[in-house]
Amino acid sequence: MAGLLADVPRMVIGGIIISALSLILHVIGFSTTYWYKPEDTGHFGLWKTCGQAQKGVPEICIDNEDFSGSLLNDNFKAARALECLALVSFIAALTSAVLKIVVLKEKGILNFVAGLVNLMAGGLTLIGLCVFATMQLFGGVKLDSTKFHYSFGLCIVGGIGGLISGIVFIIAWRK
Repeated sequence: MAGLLADVPRMVIGGIIISALSLILHVIGFSTTYWYKPEDTGHFGLWKTCGQAQKGVPEICIDNEDFSGSLLNDNFKAARALECLALVSFIAALTSAVLKIVVLKEKGILNFVAGLVNLMAGGLTLIGLCVFATMQLFGGVKLDSTKFHYSFGLCIVGGIGGLISGIVFIIAWRK
């Protein structure tokens, strides 16, 4: 393994590490149900809504598609679509970076491709978060900005990491 990474610039290794961490954070935030916690007994994410009917009763989670309320408005669907595109972009960015150091070592353009796709992934993530944060629920009720939870925050950090990783890869391509 040491021989494999001996000729790889430190910028590229750093970009891969940041990109991998951003992907992990995005996957955790993307898949968990703590994007927004409006009250003590409930919370929801992109895919499920969870809550308790009363204290002492186990929590029940239902798919957002089965939810009878107005949770699935156009902004919510757009936020989900943007986060899905960001996830695919993160995977493509990490794949192109690993291909650069393992298979196509002499192809410097892959650093640019990895940087561009990382920038796209970070941008899509942050745009999706902005769309989610500005949506309205249940007859025009706006989301309270003090009640966003850890899944939302992990996606913010993952998106910023994608932007940083993209910049690192583009700098490595320029050198």
